[in-house]
Amino acid sequence: MNYNSNYYHSNSLWQLRPAAKAINTYKTSDGIIIGMFQGKRGQYPDIDFVVKILKPGLNERPFPPIHSLWVVDLMLKINDYKNEVRDIVKYYLDFYNTLTPFQTPNSRHNYQLQTLGHIVANYSHINQSYTLSLEYVAIIIELFCLNEKRNAGAYMFRDLLQTVLDYTNGTADYIQVVQASQPGFR
Repeated sequence: MNYNSNYYHSNSLWQLRPAAKAINTYKTSDGIIIGMFQGKRGQYPDIDFVVKILKPGLNERPFPPIHSLWVVDLMLKINDYKNEVRDIVKYYLDFYNTLTPFQTPNSRHNYQLQTLGHIVANYSHINQSYTLSLEYVAIIIELFCLNEKRNAGAYMFRDLLQTVLDYTNGTADYIQVVQASQPGFR
């Protein structure tokens, strides 16, 4: 796959303003590049991070992924794989509740994904044509769990996971899920 070389080279995602190499870069089987960049928000700005993604294409540019990308992807998979999607969302709610967030910039820099292997090994059969890879969904959810959990009192991402679970259980509707995936909705 070909990428915009201004943003992806030397196996790393880059941003131009301010010029910086991603702290960590991940590449999915469907070719999406995911990078963690230094953030500046929350109670611990020195270990905050911003996620950006880059699609294949010589003219593509990195952008922050919106939650509706992975939410709608899981919703599409529910038609054929409701039980698997339910299990995945429960898995990430458990992960969220038990994870230890980054304590130092070094722990963030040396971070190894904890959930991707489990998700791919147990659920790769639910990948579908013309949707995001399950790898993308797993990496994005894991990173957002880590980022939110660092800040005491934060709950919006956890609540979004719960809303997706409620949808798989038939206790939330489509509109509630899409609204929950929009920034600043609550």
